[in-house]
Amino acid sequence: MSPSQLLQRLGLLGLSLLLPALLLGLAATWMFALDKLGHHDRVLAWVQGTPAQLQSLQARVTRHPVFADGEFVPDGFPDHRPEECAGLDVAVGFSRLRTFELSAARTTLQDLVRASGVRSCEAHATVYNDLPSPFDPEAWDDSLVTALLMLVVPTGTLLIAYWGFGVGFRLPSPFALPRPVWPALGIAVAAAVAGVAAVHLIDGLSRLVWPGSGMGSDAILGMDADAPWWPMFLIVGLYAPFLEELAFRAWLIPVAERAVGLLPACGLSVLAFTAVHLPFVGPELPGTVVLAAIFSAVYALTRSLPACLVAHGGYNVLALALHAAFSG
Repeated sequence: MSPSQLLQRLGLLGLSLLLPALLLGLAATWMFALDKLGHHDRVLAWVQGTPAQLQSLQARVTRHPVFADGEFVPDGFPDHRPEECAGLDVAVGFSRLRTFELSAARTTLQDLVRASGVRSCEAHATVYNDLPSPFDPEAWDDSLVTALLMLVVPTGTLLIAYWGFGVGFRLPSPFALPRPVWPALGIAVAAAVAGVAAVHLIDGLSRLVWPGSGMGSDAILGMDADAPWWPMFLIVGLYAPFLEELAFRAWLIPVAERAVGLLPACGLSVLAFTAVHLPFVGPELPGTVVLAAIFSAVYALTRSLPACLVAHGGYNVLALALHAAFSG
């Protein structure tokens, strides 16, 4: 192999990592933006009183001259309510706070609660970066920036990069269905089931090697199985698998294949996928490696992003459904 050929192959391998690196960078940027630029810290208290007392407190909190974003929410914020506040159903507080405002806002809230004469608990919650959910219709105005960061920016950037560079490599459209359709989809469904079985087998074996451990589906997915089902389905069943399969399979494998061949390209996909998913501790590592290998095999057999999406999204949804069924 001549030096020019070696450099060309190394260039292709580097280019194959472009979309995974871009996805990782976008995710890091998104997390930084949510953490540093959100400014949705809040202080909360839970109270109970007569209608007149509650009306007075509501007016004082929601019309406060310093803290403009006062909140008065019956049955509000149950996930943040301390055990000491059980039975106190009305949540009051201030949101959209900067870090330096938290102490003053908490003291002000305590004074307003005391002055209103309502009954309150001693425990007050200070919630940091309590960003509104893009799946809550009542919070859509506040969550617009969050939704754009989550959906439009990463998806649009990756698609533009895929199409822009993919034209030169004659890569297929990411929306092209496999041919023939049903055998490829059958492979994808079988891969999703095999992934769940393999992860649970590794989970059981890991408990023997690391007593008290066990990754479960939550550790692999990085999601809360108790969240509402339909936003969970959209995120782990469609959105996240689409971005990851576009970057790690539909882009990385065919580009790297031109430098080192199909099997080494699949191996590089497995390594890259594993590297960006784990802190490399305990039993999580082999489970993620197996999943990455299964998804790479689906692409190698079908040459189809939709098939990989069915395998990856199907695994996520099935794993969460089983987790919810056995834990509930």
